[in-house]
Amino acid sequence: MSRGGRDSIRWWLLTAIFRGRQCWAMTTRPTIPRRSSLHQYFARSLVFLPTIAFAVVTSDGLTAEVQPARTERRVARRAIENFTLVDQNGARFDFESLAGRVVIVSFAYTTCVDICPLITTALRQTQIGLTPKEHTQVELLTVTTDAEIDSPKVLNAYAKRYGAEFDNWAFLTGSPAALGHVWKNFGVGVKRRARGLIDHTPLTAIVDPTRLMRFAYIGPSPDPHVMLDDVRSLLKQQ
Repeated sequence: MSRGGRDSIRWWLLTAIFRGRQCWAMTTRPTIPRRSSLHQYFARSLVFLPTIAFAVVTSDGLTAEVQPARTERRVARRAIENFTLVDQNGARFDFESLAGRVVIVSFAYTTCVDICPLITTALRQTQIGLTPKEHTQVELLTVTTDAEIDSPKVLNAYAKRYGAEFDNWAFLTGSPAALGHVWKNFGVGVKRRARGLIDHTPLTAIVDPTRLMRFAYIGPSPDPHVMLDDVRSLLKQQ
């Protein structure tokens, strides 16, 4: 890698554990070029075009480039225990209340500017793709990985930014202990690096009506079409 390349992009390697195996996700964040012209900067950046898949623009106008590892789809069969958290309205939420439904569960936090927005966007696209009947048979959950910042009020505002429909999508928080139980339940590794900066397994899971995790997507941008196909395959089994 050229010096310009090193100056323009810094790599973070996120490592987490899922079902006893390591899961990797790469994120990139741009820095300001120092000794090269704007033309040279963009020319050097061409080296990275094959690996950069997305650019996320944050509310303050900054752009966070994302180089995601390819999202891996796994067929699973993992029992999920009941848990109790708090939703975006401050109401108690019991996972067992969703018995009989297919549930899509993701893990994210609101101050994340790279991988989490991609996961949340994929869930919103999946929600849009549901038929009216499926809308009543499928529930979406986003569980925070940052109990310190993500209060119900913060989660409510975050959900609205993505146009989430709350009739079948809940955004959940809770005490560190309660959230820790859920993370462990799903096999999600979480590591706090600083306030508002969390490393975590980029997991999106589909749980069947009997509370078995049947599909797991590990990566920053699960395909909504694939998730819809998997959801419908479970609905047909009912």
